[in-house]
Amino acid sequence: MSGDEGRATRAAGFPIALQVVLWAAANSTAGAMVGMAVGAFREGGLEPTVILISLLFGNVVGFTVLISTLVLSPRLRTVGPVVRAALLGLALFAGSIAGTALVLYFFPLFVLRDLRQALAVGAINGVLALIVGGVVHVYEGLRWRLAESLREVEEVRLAETRLREQAARAELAALQARINPHFFFNTLNTISSLVEDDPERAGVIVETLAELFRYTFKVAEAGPVPLAEELEFVQCYLTIETARFGDRLRVVKEIEPAALAVRVPGLILQPLVENAVGHGLAPRRQGGTVRISARVADGSLLVEVGDDGVGLQEGSSGAIPEGHGLDNVRQRLQTLFGARGSLDLGPAEGGRGTVARIRLPVQAAPSRSASAPERSEGPGTAAPAYGRGFGGG
Repeated sequence: MSGDEGRATRAAGFPIALQVVLWAAANSTAGAMVGMAVGAFREGGLEPTVILISLLFGNVVGFTVLISTLVLSPRLRTVGPVVRAALLGLALFAGSIAGTALVLYFFPLFVLRDLRQALAVGAINGVLALIVGGVVHVYEGLRWRLAESLREVEEVRLAETRLREQAARAELAALQARINPHFFFNTLNTISSLVEDDPERAGVIVETLAELFRYTFKVAEAGPVPLAEELEFVQCYLTIETARFGDRLRVVKEIEPAALAVRVPGLILQPLVENAVGHGLAPRRQGGTVRISARVADGSLLVEVGDDGVGLQEGSSGAIPEGHGLDNVRQRLQTLFGARGSLDLGPAEGGRGTVARIRLPVQAAPSRSASAPERSEGPGTAAPAYGRGFGGG
């Protein structure tokens, strides 16, 4: 059986054997009713043989239509509509004539006494087969086109899903490819200034910078990562920034243990921390504090990165400019999670500084057993190796 035949069979909704039984019952009922109608207007009244012949004629017409629908019609889907209609009509008419001749051969009755009556019976069955077959084939054709349309819609939906996933990967790759050059060159300047005064610390900064880039290459090929790994990556970034700012940069973290195992898109937090350090604290001579918190509530992961720096510009409503690093994060969240993922920017509590809030759905993952949030405070320090857990900061 060809692929089209298989689809036609499945589209019918019943196994072939059950279709044959139901179709035979319907054909027999229709034929018997015609036989009773003929007998009611015929001299001599009802005759069992007439009803039997009518029942057989009903099955001749019905099974001619069924066979042409299951066997012939799927094979003609690729030909033109005119040729297809002509071939189906010829098959229906010829099949019904052949079936009628076979019935009359076994049950000659009165019609063989008059050849014109025999031909009339054959013609009537042929016309009935054309009418019934035409209705059935039009219905099956419409159903087949509907099934094809639904299949195409599903293919388009799957293609759109793949495109969205590719777009999300492309956005991540773009973010990975553009770790802030300003930050990179500042780090090199920091290392250069430490080489003579504190070579040991300069070596630590070089190793930390290597860890930072190693992580970006890792998440380029991986899917979502545990929040703990993202926090370790952020710690690497803060360690380097602390080498630049010294005591001017302070970090406070309040992380619920249950949040550490939640999987998040790679490189989703570093732009928020970079924005807090670069735009919130760097303009202040006395520096300030970056606060990072994470918790799970109502099936969502809530992450906040705030600072007590210069705050939003006067008249700003917290809108994120297009092309900004935070805009990249916001678009990635919308691409990956739709309305369930969001990034908001607003003033910190008390009106001093700025806070960025991320919300995304929690994916099932084992959580660490602990009862109290993890809290650390102080200048950034070197982070532990990835995969060993998130340490204090």
